[in-house]
Amino acid sequence: MSPEDAERAFIEFVRSQSTRLYSYTYYHCGNRQLAQDILQSAFARVWKAWPNTADQNGVPLGYVHTTIRNLLVDHHRKAQRQPEAAWDDERDGQIPDACNVAEEATFRAMGRDLRAALATLERIQQDLIMLLYFGQLSKAAAAKQLALTESTARRYHDAALSRLREMIGSDDEEDQTHGR
Repeated sequence: MSPEDAERAFIEFVRSQSTRLYSYTYYHCGNRQLAQDILQSAFARVWKAWPNTADQNGVPLGYVHTTIRNLLVDHHRKAQRQPEAAWDDERDGQIPDACNVAEEATFRAMGRDLRAALATLERIQQDLIMLLYFGQLSKAAAAKQLALTESTARRYHDAALSRLREMIGSDDEEDQTHGR
């Protein structure tokens, strides 16, 4: 692959995967600014190793997820040695412009409830939910990344959704709409 082709492929990868990877990163750190910083650092590392990181489809998602996790671990280790000022809630302390206060309170409460419910799941279930819903991977791709068979991933997924519905409730109309 020529340097120009590699650069074009990398730019396309970043454009197509940024939102998914940001969601994945944000879930793991809970802070928008930190998620952006971690993701930017991950993309810099991926670029350095770009020609060697692509899988058979030309997409190095496994490598990127591993890089993000490693950067998060590094950040947390550094934070333990030198604690920083605590970040505000999901919105990084920004005051929303012309926002309905009740809507903002509902958003924050739902985020806290979802994170609390996800924390009750087994780690493998948490990772699977993250890859499926925040990372927007297929069950087959998520199973492969977690070194699971598809049937095992499906079993973990079903158990996780059942537990989450117990914890935060379920909108029956929405479940019927999605064929669940």
